[in-house]
Amino acid sequence: AQNAADQAIDNATTNAAVTEAKDNGISAIDGIKIPTTSANKEKATTDLNTAVENAKKAIDQDNNLTDEQKQAAKDQIDSDAKTAQDAINNAKTNDDVKKAADNGTLAIDKDVANAAIDNAVAGKKAEISNSSLTDEEKTALNNEVDQKAKTAKEAINTATTPEAVTTAQENGIKNINDIDVPSESAAKEAAKKVVAKAADEKNAAIDASNLTDEEKAALKQKVTNAQNAADQAIDNATTNAAVTEAKDNG
Repeated sequence: AQNAADQAIDNATTNAAVTEAKDNGISAIDGIKIPTTSANKEKATTDLNTAVENAKKAIDQDNNLTDEQKQAAKDQIDSDAKTAQDAINNAKTNDDVKKAADNGTLAIDKDVANAAIDNAVAGKKAEISNSSLTDEEKTALNNEVDQKAKTAKEAINTATTPEAVTTAQENGIKNINDIDVPSESAAKEAAKKVVAKAADEKNAAIDASNLTDEEKAALKQKVTNAQNAADQAIDNATTNAAVTEAKDNG
């Protein structure tokens, strides 16, 4: 508008024409509206809000998390969104706006990924807790779960792109889910084998004796009863020490 006015003034041949060109130029400049908000910043804010909304929906799908864990994850999302919004508001260039928005989205992606890892951990630990394993066997498996989760979260938190976050999340969940929870306790199975061997040896000794068949049968029934009682005590044991005690008593 200024350039056009200057050109019109230069082209004017009378004072009146100069004044008219000047007035028209000022009017054109005055007519330029300055928006109260930045369209670029508005779009970045809208995109950020959408990311927050989608992230919280993802958290709600983590069915193994407690309500407290879900709320903590959502609070972290809100915190990261506020940091991003402040950066968008303070941005001086379009590039600064884009960087602020991208950083915010990445942080929110990481919040979702970390919660997904916690969800996988909770599911696997519930499976371990509900198993027939001894406390020591459960502790060993829980420690393995914690280590897999730690590795996954380190990969998530050091990721620099949304794609890298997704890959770290998927790998972490797979590694946790792939941890095998045995249907039988190795300690209990070993103890039962020892009891069974003792029963077999006792039955062989009974067979080798000069007792009557009826006396042998009665003794073998006692052996069977003792073995069954020992096996039940082993099954009911919750620690390796209790398994050993049940085995020895049997």
